[in-house]
Formats: sequence, C-alpha cells, structure tokens
Amino acid sequence: MTIPSVTATPQNKAAASFPELDAALGLRDRIRSFSERIEGEREVPSELVEVLRAAQIFSLAIPEQYGGTERSPGELLTLIEELARTDSAVGWLTMIYNTTAFTASMLPPEWAAKIYGASESASITCGATAPTGKGRRVPGGLEVSGRWAWGSGSRHGDWICGGTLIATEDGIEKHPTGDPVVYVPYFEPDQVTFHDNWNPSGLRGTGSVDFEVDGAFVPEGRWIVLGSADRHVHTPFFRMPFFGLFAAAVAAVPIGIAQRALEEFTDLARKKVAMWQKSTLNESSLVQLELGTAEALIQGGRRYLHHIIGEVWEKVLAGEDVTIEDRRQIRLAASQATAHCSRAVDMLYEAGGGTSIQSHCGLQQCFRDIHAATQHRLVGKQPLQLAAALRLNGDAPGIVAL
Repeated sequence: MTIPSVTATPQNKAAASFPELDAALGLRDRIRSFSERIEGEREVPSELVEVLRAAQIFSLAIPEQYGGTERSPGELLTLIEELARTDSAVGWLTMIYNTTAFTASMLPPEWAAKIYGASESASITCGATAPTGKGRRVPGGLEVSGRWAWGSGSRHGDWICGGTLIATEDGIEKHPTGDPVVYVPYFEPDQVTFHDNWNPSGLRGTGSVDFEVDGAFVPEGRWIVLGSADRHVHTPFFRMPFFGLFAAAVAAVPIGIAQRALEEFTDLARKKVAMWQKSTLNESSLVQLELGTAEALIQGGRRYLHHIIGEVWEKVLAGEDVTIEDRRQIRLAASQATAHCSRAVDMLYEAGGGTSIQSHCGLQQCFRDIHAATQHRLVGKQPLQLAAALRLNGDAPGIVAL
C-alpha cells in the first residue's frame, strides 16, 4: 500500500473550508517565495502584508459590523496553523493582527468604527499589552509615554497599542481588588518610534521590534481596559474568554510549525542515507518510531485544543455561560499543544542528524522558530501551574488571567 506524501494535500483543508483559508492555500507558493527574504530582512515585506490584507487574512476577529468576517474560533485557529505551516513569520503576524482585533468589541463604538471600519480592507492593529507605558489624565484624554518590547509586525500597523498604567495623586489607578488598572491606548503610526533591535534566533521574520511613544496624546475613549468584562459587541465570538482564545491562537503557531517539520522530515527521510548505512532513513524502524511518536504528539495536542475550543464555542452559541472550568481547560489545552509540538520538533530535528543543522534544511528553522514561540507567556508552563492550582485549591493567584 502506498501512503501519500503529507505534502500532497494541505492537512488542514479537511478541517474546514472558508474563503480566507482557501485564499491562504492558494497563496502558499507565493508566500514561500518570500521566505528567504522574510528571514533575511527580519520582517514580512509590506507588499506581502498587503496581499494578505486584501485576501481578508487579518479580518477573522473583526466584528462584522465593522467590516470584518468574524469567523468561528476553530476557523481562526485553522487559518493560523495553515499560514504558520507555510511560513512561521506570516503565521505569527496572522495571529498577532487577529488577536489584537479581539479588542474591537471592548472599544467604544465610535472608536471601533474609526479604527476597524474606516477602510474597505481590514485595518491592522498590533502592539503589546505589557504595562510598560506611563500615562496621566489630561483634558480630553490621556498623555502617554513608554517603550514596549515584542512589537511583532508593528511597522505595518494602522494603529499600535501599548499597555499603560495611569498615574494618580497617590500612585496609580487600581481596581477595587488592589490590582493595577491596565489601559491599552491606541496610537497612530506617526506618534510611534520604532527601534531596529530585533535579531533573534527564531521567528526572525516577525519584526518584533521595540516601539516607543513620548508624550503621545490619546483622545478620550481610544483605549480599552485590559481584562474588563465590558463589551459593546455581543455576538458569540466576543463572548469567548479573551485570554483563553488569545492563548489558543498563540498555540496554533507551534502547531503549524510542527506540521511543517513533519513535511520536512518526511522528505529528508526518503532521500537521506545515513553514514555507514545502505538504505534511506525511512527504512529504519527507529526513525519510523520517532516519526510516529512525533506525529501522534502533534495530532494529540491539536485535537485536544480544537476539541476544547469547539466545546466552549457550542456552549456560547447555545447562550450558556463560560465557566471557570471551561477557561481552565482552554489554557491547559493551549499550553499542552505547544509543549507537545515543541517535543515533536525536537525529535524530528534529532532524527535528521547532521543534516538538520544545515541552513538548506527546513528542520533547522522549524527548531529555531518553535523554541521562540514557546517563550510566549500565554502558552508556557505558568498556565499549566495555574490550572493545576485551581483544580487542587479551588482558587489561584492570577485566576483573572484565565
């Protein structure tokens, strides 16, 4: 029996079919024609970003009322996976631009319409939520100064946001619980200075530079409060848990990278004859075991994540409340999928032997990229610890972040 190559048919095609996914599949060769340039220039070129924007790749989490396509969570994850499988940086930016658009539901409608609905093509919003900005209230809005790291794809942004703490006479604004209130104001590009300091080992093409504002004026209401339950859009997509869906979207990138590694290793194993051997790697029972284990890890992580997201989505569609247990399960699934995919890529990289370290071998980039993706705080070990503490004790510090 002949087993077809994993590259013969895009493996996410069967999971869903919708226009943006079909467009991504149709653009696969074109995107890969940019991959060497993306890696060398350390960012996705503007002309490719505009092609993807025109294909509505960045519109899945923009509300329909502001011109977005507002797909289901499962469709969003599938699209990110497919694009990360094609090119890791393109997949990462697709995740960043779509997850930033989650905030459209929390913006005052007049600002959401201006930011997301002012043009025929989807607006690109990006930035960083870490509260490294400092602000103060001034007549008509806020005045903000600060510098933020990890501004993935921010040079392409129509609007760039940054987490900010607001000064008061006796400190900073706080919630009744005593926790700081984190504002996320939106800056226009001409208010922002970008620093060319992105030169990492993995996810090189994401352009995740530092960005800075100095005394930027933000008009009243052109911000959200991070973690606020307030919503101005109440369609099902925006009733999904904010941090959980964000974490699931981040995890979709390692899933796509690991799927690419499966392709790369399968191609390598069918061609390579190891030193002192007479047959190609694909004839080795040990290699077959490694490949089988790696594929099971990837599929197991992906299916667990999609299953949990699907269950919660069905509850939301039925008008049911999302519970703490639902949130806990999403965070478990996102972190576990990331860990499984990272382990799978490590196995494939090692099984490839010395060839894996060569620049012409796709496995070396998969190895570098997935270990960069695992550093994102939403899919690391802390969510696993938090989820376990919640199970054991019924409460946990940081539970709001679920």
